[in-house]
Amino acid sequence: MMLFEALKHLHMGCAFLSIAGFILRGYWMLTSSPLLRRRPAKVLPHLIDTLLLASAVGMLLIWQLSPLQSDWLIAKILALLAYIGFGMVALRFGKSMKTRVNAWLLALLAAAYIVSVAYSKSPWGFLQGLFS
Repeated sequence: MMLFEALKHLHMGCAFLSIAGFILRGYWMLTSSPLLRRRPAKVLPHLIDTLLLASAVGMLLIWQLSPLQSDWLIAKILALLAYIGFGMVALRFGKSMKTRVNAWLLALLAAAYIVSVAYSKSPWGFLQGLFS
């Protein structure tokens, strides 16, 4: 069980770093900072996200669980895909600043939803209160 706890803490720490880094890169995008084009801003997110994914897979292996067996894990995966898509528009493919900002905000909303689903273990996450 110690390995699971270590993976869980690694996963939570990497999730925090990933979201904080995305917020920072979004700020740099908004301010047209040259820091956004520096090597660490391009490499570190991939390293952190690789550790985030690896720790998730490690926990699933310990649980002996397929992510498709659990509604809340399916919700996290779908929201993760939305987060990645919006993030790519925000930091790379958005044609206008308005599009980039809207995509950045939607990505942050998706990240907040992912965190709320992880804590609640419910696919409704923070939406739970809206329907009860």
